[in-house]
Amino acid sequence: MAAPLPPESQFHIEVIKLLLQVATSDDRVTREEIDSIIDTARGFSVPLTELSALTRCLQEGLPLPPPNLGVLREDPKAVLDAVHALIAGDGHVHESEIEMARQIRELLGVAP
Repeated sequence: MAAPLPPESQFHIEVIKLLLQVATSDDRVTREEIDSIIDTARGFSVPLTELSALTRCLQEGLPLPPPNLGVLREDPKAVLDAVHALIAGDGHVHESEIEMARQIRELLGVAP
């Protein structure tokens, strides 16, 4: 059995889960979005096994695991920074992505 992940690693995994939800909110995932998520995961040192499991969901059309909002509320600014970077990264901001960012702020308890 694998050792439990440290809290910081668990936080980073939850951010990646959330970013995958954001990327799929407009019913299409661009190469730029995937590259951005992978770059963020690498920067966070997300374990490859975790990243592979999450990206396999995308590849196989499986439901994405929901992020743990309790964990994400530990650092809402870092979460929102990652979300905004992803949304702006492909140069195409869709209404669904703006709405998703608004909902995330609400769920994290951050005032607009």
